[in-house]
Amino acid sequence: MGKRILHALSFNRLSPAQKIASSFLFVILCGAVSLTLPICNSDGKFFPFIDALFTATSATCVTGLVTAYTADQFNILGQIVIIVMIQIGGLGLMTLMAIVISKVRNRITMHDKIVMKEMLNQDSVFNMRTFLYDILKYTALFEGIGMVFLAFRMIPEYGIAQGLFNSMFLSISAFCNAGFDNIGRVSLGNYIGDPLVNIVIMSLIILGGVGFAVWFDIRDKIRPFLKRKITFKRMVRSLGLHTKLVLIVTAILIFGGTLLIFITEYNNPQSMAHMSLGDKVWASLFQSVTLRTAGFATMDLSGYHLSSKFMMVIWMFIGGSPGGTAGGIKTTTIAIFLIFIFRNLRGRDTTTLMKRSIDHHIVVRAMTIITINGITLITGIYLLTICMPHIHLIDLVFEAASAMATVGLTLGITMSLNTAAKLIIILLMFTGRIGITTFLVSFTKHGGHKAGKSIVYPSGHIIVG
Repeated sequence: MGKRILHALSFNRLSPAQKIASSFLFVILCGAVSLTLPICNSDGKFFPFIDALFTATSATCVTGLVTAYTADQFNILGQIVIIVMIQIGGLGLMTLMAIVISKVRNRITMHDKIVMKEMLNQDSVFNMRTFLYDILKYTALFEGIGMVFLAFRMIPEYGIAQGLFNSMFLSISAFCNAGFDNIGRVSLGNYIGDPLVNIVIMSLIILGGVGFAVWFDIRDKIRPFLKRKITFKRMVRSLGLHTKLVLIVTAILIFGGTLLIFITEYNNPQSMAHMSLGDKVWASLFQSVTLRTAGFATMDLSGYHLSSKFMMVIWMFIGGSPGGTAGGIKTTTIAIFLIFIFRNLRGRDTTTLMKRSIDHHIVVRAMTIITINGITLITGIYLLTICMPHIHLIDLVFEAASAMATVGLTLGITMSLNTAAKLIIILLMFTGRIGITTFLVSFTKHGGHKAGKSIVYPSGHIIVG
């Protein structure tokens, strides 16, 4: 009997969705236990488990919401635990495991490839081993470059050892879109007008948020251009449809968000009114970029106008792009949804983009993702209003959207959440990182794939609209 139970609980028997969910849960629990220990805390005392669980979930799910300031609560060892969880959460434990397995076995099984396909939001199984090694290589490259540039600012302020550690911490956190920092209580508020810190952090956020597939497509297409074999125009035209859509939507969101924040907050005495023009531009741009689910901030957002907060909730809900370190419903999802709506209103039956037809199942998947995520967010907000009735609704909406989209921005209420509210935020962060569809499918017996043919019933007529 015991052997049967162990066999039934065997990790290899789990579906891809269950493997992804369980791997994140394993890292979170290990991290929570570690952060609870006095050896990881600055005061040498036990950290409350609910807060350790909250922090571990936020780090592993690359969110950035915290119930205690990282620099104050955790010592170097505790901060190392956090940064390890961020790195694992950004790439995914299954991705790192697959790299190790392929190194040992010199191959990756088909089942592992399917898990990787789900984990990395890819459409098909391909040469996964090369793809995974490229991810690891370019992640180390981007984070290393970011660390070097940040060191020019951190070392003069904190000394060589602490400056290098802070540079590494911020670089990994930014690239993984985690939003954790270990330099104080005001996130990056001390660098609001610093071009170096702003450019490096924003670049890392964007690189991590656009998705691995976009990097490699640009890399492959830019080589002939650099060798002067093709023109820049031809290089742009040769980019894949997915890459073009991601870059276009990302640019619209970043610069559109920058403009809206700049205009709305320009004369707001509680946010930007006292700043110089240059600082206003940097602040507007940075806050727009960080909405790609990064979680850093160079200013207090609680003083923003209601319209800005509402806009930021929408931007956070959209999030980054598939196959990267960002959360949200993804840029391509909202683009496909809006294109479908526009085409439908014009009486077109097909969804087309850049002279390409979009398969119907992709449109259905986009609509499903938006619907399920919307329902989940509304449910989370409703539960938070029950647990925290004294908090303003917009603050709870902002907090819930930030958690589910794994953004990490807050209007200052995270540390005042009670235990029930913390558990709700933890669940939102977890489902937001692994994907709500993955989360739901992980509870099914066969991972959502049932054998046999579907039963076809007679069509029925329902009036809608």
